Amino acid sequence: MQPERKQIRKEVNVLYIEPKKLDEYWSLVEFMLREGLKYDGDPMSIETLRQGIEDGAYQLFMMFGSDDGVEYKVFGVFVTRIYSLPNFRQCEVILLKGHKRELWQDEAADMIENVAIQNDCKQIAVHARPGWQKFLQSKEWKVKRYLYTKELK
Repeated sequence: MQPERKQIRKEVNVLYIEPKKLDEYWSLVEFMLREGLKYDGDPMSIETLRQGIEDGAYQLFMMFGSDDGVEYKVFGVFVTRIYSLPNFRQCEVILLKGHKRELWQDEAADMIENVAIQNDCKQIAVHARPGWQKFLQSKEWKVKRYLYTKELK
C-alpha cells in the first residue's frame, strides 16, 4: 500500500533570494536564468550574472509554489538592478523568465514596485514581450517606448 500524499497549499509566491543564500537556490533557478539570457541574445554569461547577484549588483527573485496541491516547483525568475542615472535612480528588470504567469504576475509586479520604493527609485523600467502590455497597463504602467533590435553578424 502506497503512503497517502499530503496535500499542499495551491499558491505561488515571489521570493527574494539573498546573495548569501544563492548556493542553496542556484540549482533551482539556473536553468531559467540561462533560458532568459539566451532569449535576450546572451547579453552576459551565466557566470557574470551569478557574480552580480552574489555581489549585490543584481537582485534575484524566484516564483515558487504549487499549482496542483501536490508538488512544489519553480514557475519563474526575475532579476533587477538599481541604476543611478544623473538625475534619479531607476529600478530595472533586466531578466524575466517563467510560465503560468497568471499565478504570479500580480505579486511580481508588486514586488518590483516595492524594490524600487525601498531603493528610493523614481521609476521602474522593464524590457518585456508585448504580451505583458495589457497586464502592466492594468497596474498603471505606461509604454514609454519600444525596444527594436537587430542582430548584426
